[in-house]
Amino acid sequence: MIKLSIVAFLLVSSVFAGNLSFESGSIRAHTEVFGDSSIDPVFKKAISHLSMGDSITSLKGTMEVSIADFISDNAKRDSNMRETMESDKFPKASFEIKEVLVKGGNNVTLKGVMSIHGVSKPFSFEGSVSEEGSKVQIRVKSSMKMSDYGITPPKMVFLTVRDQVDLNVDVVLKR
Repeated sequence: MIKLSIVAFLLVSSVFAGNLSFESGSIRAHTEVFGDSSIDPVFKKAISHLSMGDSITSLKGTMEVSIADFISDNAKRDSNMRETMESDKFPKASFEIKEVLVKGGNNVTLKGVMSIHGVSKPFSFEGSVSEEGSKVQIRVKSSMKMSDYGITPPKMVFLTVRDQVDLNVDVVLKR
């Protein structure tokens, strides 16, 4: 009985040993209002449901953000964007990592599924994943179109927000 308990404890411990929690960093978006200015909202917190074993290729799971945590330099614009994204109906955006392709050193392609506004689509990020001690740093970039996720870019009189959104993820996770 004691041996069975020890084996069960070791199995459960090994499952949780690879869990990664969000420690710091940001997820930045960039788009522009044609003829006016850039829009650079940022998420300074995220929820990690990621895990990683002994190698970068074992990184799997989901990272999500709350649309309500979306902030830029203009509170009124933030409110309009939350309305456009229907954050009351679709409060979260997430990326699920399905596969990590190592391109050399720490350079990777993260392949997975992006879910925004009730739409899930295959998606990938390019960048790096590195590990130092109990910390894992993810620095990746990609671009998406709002319209691909059923979001109509906002318009104000003669100004239209660009459909393309550039994403820049720079987060530190801890074991």
